Amino acid sequence: MRNFTRRLPAALITAAAVAMVGPAGAQIAPGGGPVAYGADNSEYIDSEGVFRLIGRAEMIQGENRLRADTIDMFTTPNQRGGASGGDVREVVATGNVYFVTPIQVVRGDRAVYTAATDQVVITGDVILTQGENVMTGSRLTIVVSTNRATMDGTPSTNGSRVRGVFYPDESPARD
Repeated sequence: MRNFTRRLPAALITAAAVAMVGPAGAQIAPGGGPVAYGADNSEYIDSEGVFRLIGRAEMIQGENRLRADTIDMFTTPNQRGGASGGDVREVVATGNVYFVTPIQVVRGDRAVYTAATDQVVITGDVILTQGENVMTGSRLTIVVSTNRATMDGTPSTNGSRVRGVFYPDESPARD
């Protein structure tokens, strides 16, 4: 199995998940490992190079979990000339998207991981929580290789706004 993603920043999301479709594998957690998946239904369309999980779709790797109404995994053509079964080129999670790690939860309406650009883009009503800290916006873009993330604001009457609430560490300072 080829590891097609790099290590992700712990504070951010990736929707880079793929079930076993030919030689392609999945990486939604640092360090890789086996991927468990489940859904109400699944569909494999060889001519389009897509494996689809439908209804309460989820993928689990290590301590990370990706959930959505539907998860589509698109592959590149394989070396034998078939339409699919190569490496993952894109993963699209739609409807009630959640990515859960041991320290955070990201929620959005749609998440797209594109291997060629090594970017994850989460759109819709995006909510990022870590403990009590919360950040909201309409689009979260993560460049995985550089660990750079950008949250775009939600349109409002005052323009686009990113909003957040951060709780400082209340522990006493140590000398």
